[in-house]
Amino acid sequence: MPRGCYMKQTLQNRFPRRWLLLAFVLNFAIAAAALLPYMIRDGGLLLVAADFDAEQLSYNMLCNNAIKSGEVLWNWRIDIGSDFVSSFSFYTLGSPFFWLSFLFPASAFPYLVGWIYMLKYAVAGLTSFAYFRRNASEKSALLGSVLYAFSGFSCINVVFYHFHDVIALFPLLMLGLDKRMQEGKKAPFLFAVTINALVNYYFFIGEVFFLVFYYITRYLFGGEDARPGADLRKNARKIPACILEGCLGVGMAGVLFIPSIAAVLNNPRVSDHISLSQLTFDWPNYLQMLRALFFPAENMFNFSAVVHDNWYSIAAYLPLVGVCLVLAYLLRWKWDWLHVLLVGLFLVAASPVSNSLFVMFTSEPYRRWYYMLVFLLVLATIKVLDHLQDYPWRAGCGISAAVIAAITLYLYVKRDTMVYRKYWLVVLTLIAIGGVVLLFAALGGVRRLRLRRPMAALTACTALVAALTTGFTVGTYQRAYTQTIGLTTTEIYGDVIHSGDGLPDALPYRYYFWEPYSNRGMAAYLPDRTSFLSTLSPSIFTLYDALGDERHAITPAGPEGTNELLSVGYYIRNNSDWPDEIYTSFSNGHEQINVYQDSHALPIGFCYDTYMTRSEFDEIDPAERAHSMLKTLVVADEDEATVSTILRHYDAALDGKISQENKYADMDKRREACTDVFDYGTDYFYSEITSGSEQYAFFSVPYDKAWSATVNGESAEILNINGLMAVKVNAGKNCIRFHYSPTPLWCGIGVSAIGILLTAIYLLAGRRSRKSKKEVL
Repeated sequence: MPRGCYMKQTLQNRFPRRWLLLAFVLNFAIAAAALLPYMIRDGGLLLVAADFDAEQLSYNMLCNNAIKSGEVLWNWRIDIGSDFVSSFSFYTLGSPFFWLSFLFPASAFPYLVGWIYMLKYAVAGLTSFAYFRRNASEKSALLGSVLYAFSGFSCINVVFYHFHDVIALFPLLMLGLDKRMQEGKKAPFLFAVTINALVNYYFFIGEVFFLVFYYITRYLFGGEDARPGADLRKNARKIPACILEGCLGVGMAGVLFIPSIAAVLNNPRVSDHISLSQLTFDWPNYLQMLRALFFPAENMFNFSAVVHDNWYSIAAYLPLVGVCLVLAYLLRWKWDWLHVLLVGLFLVAASPVSNSLFVMFTSEPYRRWYYMLVFLLVLATIKVLDHLQDYPWRAGCGISAAVIAAITLYLYVKRDTMVYRKYWLVVLTLIAIGGVVLLFAALGGVRRLRLRRPMAALTACTALVAALTTGFTVGTYQRAYTQTIGLTTTEIYGDVIHSGDGLPDALPYRYYFWEPYSNRGMAAYLPDRTSFLSTLSPSIFTLYDALGDERHAITPAGPEGTNELLSVGYYIRNNSDWPDEIYTSFSNGHEQINVYQDSHALPIGFCYDTYMTRSEFDEIDPAERAHSMLKTLVVADEDEATVSTILRHYDAALDGKISQENKYADMDKRREACTDVFDYGTDYFYSEITSGSEQYAFFSVPYDKAWSATVNGESAEILNINGLMAVKVNAGKNCIRFHYSPTPLWCGIGVSAIGILLTAIYLLAGRRSRKSKKEVL
């Protein structure tokens, strides 16, 4: 054997998984090339824009602090209080990448996030390579890992840090199902289901629909031709086992999955479902879909053309190669399982109704499932690369160039109404066309440019384009955001992370930061009245609906009197435009922060001796509704019979009219019987109130069925007061204790424990069965 061949074989035997390592290292290096320049410029920090800076930094820091402090049931730092698990299972708690950052102090996260991002890209390359290698050569699979990890979907969603957990781990589902069907291995699929269900329940539900389509097309009616495969009956018999294993996988993830789904069912943000009448999108939507396939991704703040901005994640471009080879695959008219599934997904994407299958049936036309479409686009691309002679790849390149030119020409004609950034549109067009030309040359389309190692050259060029497009997108996000708010990236860091430095826990009072979008209170782990978070307690949405100031993702200011109702005791401002004297001040690194104390503030917990019904409350001008809740207890109509034996019905002639002028008088009245002693934990809060008579004590804590209450040791009924809580108190001293016991979480823990036990039994039984069969043979 020649020496070179012997050495090569020795390396293959010694490093059988060297291609996996290469995929990991290559994708990590590309991500580093894209992100490190910004990190070096900003002293190790990585900030992108908008949701990344305002959400991802503060969420991860809050979760780190909450877990280390043991506040993992009810957390008082999430707006005016919310269930911790259901609030953050969508963002952090199921992510292995979060638990890696948990090893470090919360304050270190802004410096860690860049490196963890690189790791996410590397894992996406690793897991996708593991799948692609089963369907293509190592070299093509390596290129495919880059195309998947750095697709337009990953690029446009660089601002959504938690999306990349899903992108990185989704290929495990595909790999697990294939191993289950082709090799009979149960564990990979079962644990892949668990991992993905833990990482993000929202995306996982869309992935389940995708796996159903994949199973049907590939294993029931696919094979490698258009006719039902010979294994149809055998694969159909495996469906119950796959469903069972899927259920076991979800069961093991129950600790997060069950409380999350329970919370989602009560969240008004996801209750607005798609209408069956919405069968088609408008023309700009379809044009955006075409651009998503043929043009590199942009930042969602300000697109170059078609629409000025939206946050629907419409992008699926493959770096450099686009969909040239996907078209070649489809043009062969093979109609195998992949062809059928691709065409089916294009049709699904074309209708709002079918599109909603993958986004939990919401009415918003999100395309946050396109990473699964990208996965198949990459698979078709690498299949063509392995058998170029069998596919019309030149035609695919030609059609791509023609579509790019046609879209550009159309936008030029419509430039006055559809083009917003001409320069960037030109750049994107050049990148798209340049990719087609380079691909054509690399594959031998130009005789003089025939390359000795076309795959190596193509992979190198793709890696370069992937790094550039990702880096440019981060840069455009940063520029758009910094220009919008007038701060540099390092100033944004100081604004978000250090605007609450050193401030003490204020409970039973709350802080109010000057603007809720940046989640400064979460980053500082303070009880802040506001937040930018849509997965918090449903009762908070109920409160603002009642006040006539609907809440979506961001806490509104509410009508005059809302801060007083919610026990805001300290106002934090980045200027001196405030009537009170400065309580304390400090610098967040780029500007002075002033803290003002409201000497009139009420603590959490004060009493009422009058009431009005919700029906009467709804007749009040929304501008005065917070004042009315300070004036008198607002009870549900069905609770009037209960409270009327204790409280007197509100009478404007006796009690004074509801108005801003009477606000401080009303607060003084409430102060007559309010919290003297306050204590709290993750599963309780305790208040001592001395009352001159039987009254109802009101607490600005979100109502939840998981709360129970006792007054002086005796069980007390909790009333739902526009999403907040109240209990009856007696004359004299009252020791009031609320206990929080989240049933969905306990059920989830129990289901996880049972799921782990049943999974162990199931896998051991399968192992013994296989062993017995071998002994018989």
